[in-house]
Amino acid sequence: IDQVIRYFVVHKYVLNGDSYTGSMIHNYYLYEEDGRMAMIPWDYNLAFGTFQGGDAQKTINTPIDSPISGGASDDRPMWNWIVANEEYTQLYHQYFAEFLDSVDVAGILNDAYALIKPYVQKDPTAFYSFEEFEAGVETMRQFCALRTQSIAAQLANGKTAETMEYVDASGLNLSDMGSMNKGGG
Repeated sequence: IDQVIRYFVVHKYVLNGDSYTGSMIHNYYLYEEDGRMAMIPWDYNLAFGTFQGGDAQKTINTPIDSPISGGASDDRPMWNWIVANEEYTQLYHQYFAEFLDSVDVAGILNDAYALIKPYVQKDPTAFYSFEEFEAGVETMRQFCALRTQSIAAQLANGKTAETMEYVDASGLNLSDMGSMNKGGG
């Protein structure tokens, strides 16, 4: 359960709607060994709210305790374990606070950018221009900074299940980070 809770912290931070928490409830595997299950997520190319290309303001301020598209459902027992148990919910909030305090998201983005930038510049088969790549990286940096602020405010105010306008993300265009239309998706 601890690993599932930690998964949901990261998953809810990056808001991947093309997943277990999305309307299609897919893009994950369950692996069983010796009676213990592990979740193996995949297909995060449309994370950061880009799966449905929604409103950045609403997406950035998505409540951390409401990650299920269309509301909680019996089809998602792993999430229901967390929200049905006060101890697990508190642990989830604790891990979220630790994540925000200890993970250098900007540093991770900058390292990944530095690593792949030269290859993107040379890729003759790229789905996007280099300028679009640069815009996407900058939008992702802004997305993460604003998402961090919104989640920190949710935790500080104890309002983690209702939509609040904690930060202004109205200037972001989520499609700058990608969409289902490019690359034939």
